[in-house]
Amino acid sequence: MIRQFSTTITLLLLCLVGLAQAPATKLYVATNGNDKNDGSIDKPFATLTKARDAVRKLKSKNGLSNGGIEVLIRGGNYSFNTSLEINADDAGDANKPIVYKAYPDEKVDFNAGILIDSKSWQSLSKEASKRVNPKVDARKLVALDLSKMNLTNASAFAPTKQFTTDWYLIDLFANNKRQPISQWPNPSQNIRGKNDVGYITCNGSRDNVSFYYGSGGSPSDKDTVDELDLDGTNRAVRWKKSIEDGHELWLKGLWRTPWAPKTILVESINTDEHYIQFAEEPNGGMGSKYAKLVHEKPTWTVGNGRENWFAINYLDEIDEPGEWALDFKDKKLYYYPPAPINKLEIRVADMKQPIISLKNTSYVQFIGINLEMGLSEGLSITNCHHLLVAGCNIANVGKNGITVNGGKDNAIQSNDIYEVGAYGIELKNIGDRKLLVSGHTVVDNNHIHHVGKLAFRQAIAVDRSIGVVVAHNLLHDIPTAGIRTDDINNCTFEYNEIHNIALKESDNGVFYSYGGWSTYGNVFRYNFSHHTNRSNGCYSDDGTSGNFYFKNIVQGCITGVVFGGGHDNLAENNLFVESKQQSIDDRGKDRNYRLGTNYEKKLTQFNVFDEPWKSYGEQLKADYKLTTNLWGDVLNPDWHPEFPNGCRMVNNVAVASGKFRQPKNGATIVSDNDSIKTVAQAGFYDYHKMDLRTKNPVILAKFPELNEVFPLIGLQKDAYRKTIPTKAETGGLANRGSEGDMKNEDQFTDKVVPVKK
Repeated sequence: MIRQFSTTITLLLLCLVGLAQAPATKLYVATNGNDKNDGSIDKPFATLTKARDAVRKLKSKNGLSNGGIEVLIRGGNYSFNTSLEINADDAGDANKPIVYKAYPDEKVDFNAGILIDSKSWQSLSKEASKRVNPKVDARKLVALDLSKMNLTNASAFAPTKQFTTDWYLIDLFANNKRQPISQWPNPSQNIRGKNDVGYITCNGSRDNVSFYYGSGGSPSDKDTVDELDLDGTNRAVRWKKSIEDGHELWLKGLWRTPWAPKTILVESINTDEHYIQFAEEPNGGMGSKYAKLVHEKPTWTVGNGRENWFAINYLDEIDEPGEWALDFKDKKLYYYPPAPINKLEIRVADMKQPIISLKNTSYVQFIGINLEMGLSEGLSITNCHHLLVAGCNIANVGKNGITVNGGKDNAIQSNDIYEVGAYGIELKNIGDRKLLVSGHTVVDNNHIHHVGKLAFRQAIAVDRSIGVVVAHNLLHDIPTAGIRTDDINNCTFEYNEIHNIALKESDNGVFYSYGGWSTYGNVFRYNFSHHTNRSNGCYSDDGTSGNFYFKNIVQGCITGVVFGGGHDNLAENNLFVESKQQSIDDRGKDRNYRLGTNYEKKLTQFNVFDEPWKSYGEQLKADYKLTTNLWGDVLNPDWHPEFPNGCRMVNNVAVASGKFRQPKNGATIVSDNDSIKTVAQAGFYDYHKMDLRTKNPVILAKFPELNEVFPLIGLQKDAYRKTIPTKAETGGLANRGSEGDMKNEDQFTDKVVPVKK
């Protein structure tokens, strides 16, 4: 079975991208080339644009040779101020691909950053020096005048007074390393030793647009310590003066929920009554939705005292080498260089276009190239087929590493994606869900880490798609969920290793799924997650249905598996280690998961009693031994679709973990699950090094191929990946996030006490 999978995925990749069967026509690009040259190895082109145009000319004149065309790029740094656009005119053909690849054993960098002359930096003005944190020598900071630089994305922090997941500002790099925009607390700081790392907390809501930072509020946790002023730098007064002098202050926080932080402009600070007022109400209201409701329309609660937040992009809080802030009144970028400024290569990312943009093309490959310092995606792939992106490094971009929108038969293989602003890889609109036509897209063997650096996003997201395979990837250091899926069918997630997620948000999952009653047929198997103690493991949220979790290894999370009110979710033969619980819940009865709502609409849009969905439902029932008659039961009010009917949690093993929990409502099965009291009794080969192979007969009875499967999980060597990092090298032997807090998770019903009229 395991060998069959390896062979199948290899053949699938080969079929997706096509292989040249004969020697390719070769063109060359080099940093010392000239676009007037002929593109030979002795007379290379200077730019990729010229090479692309030469490919077009060869195609139009002679057609593609039997081996296709190979553009070999010599080592060096290639500057980009606009996208390299590849479209239908640049397409290859089956077995005749167009290949852009690094010359063997040479490092090729596509760099979209703007180089800053070290002589452009100045000392701070007297006014700016007065704003510097009292614990920092203002002479160590430098200023860059942006008024004459003609940058596109430096005039405002955002076009609105609040935002959630977007990012609008330039980015700064020194010696190819992203420099952190100033924050307080700093990302590694734990104020009082009790907060989540990098955050302080509100002390209760004052109204719908303001909160207390010191005494004055009545939060549920009764903690009203003034955390702003604990370090003796008179922070509240300093901030108040800067705001009154016209310098913007923005705060990023979890004002309403423990996920999706909102960044909001501050209107004012009242240091007498210890509150901060926003320029407008946070979307959804002020104060945790789990605290007592004080007022509706406008909305605020008393607050639970755990609403996390931090200040961002403020000169007043540059207190560590590398930090910077852009002041819109002064039109200057302030920077605390980590080394003498003339010893640093400083670049600004301002290009809000993908470095490589592929649209409506096919049989094109990009291999072994480094992409960095754009303010948008590294690669954007739209409505393409039979593309291969392999062995590339994508880092320091402002949005996603790779975006794939539409298309089919594409492969993203053995790339390293890190220090990106948003998603590592985002896939959307792959295949045709209405017609149940697979998109045959593979994301295989990628190392994705330290993502969501500007907007909290997942390592991989799959949205409105069918027929995607995500396999053998290593994902870690992620601010929120590991892999997110929304409105998908027949996707497979297997042999992935995931650790250290949810570093900035909670109420999420290693695998977090959303979408309602239509999301059937997705298989999660042979995955290993560990050290994710602020996250759940396998989480089918808010009515998501038809997710099948087989033979996964889930270590060190809050809840090993959560079925949140949906139908026909299955958890079978999984191994849970040090999990607080495993649960099926009936939240749908309190959250109106009923007919006549969007749940019904999102299912019936597919005309489920007609083909192909009619036969699809019958096949799902047969293949997975479901008790639900799809789709008649789900759309029958007497069946109570608000209950988690058809969910099963059977034949699992829990080691040093909490109970398997079954709801009061709904036709569910929780049975034949075994518990092993301690980790020592599980007999793992080396638990401290996360080697969870075992000779324990209880575990192997439920998961007999565990020892064979385990070495195949995560990254594997292939033609593009020659070495594999160890768990110690990726930090996979310890938690880096705060401990999971069940009280700050989504507690199945919105426990809010209505205000009395």
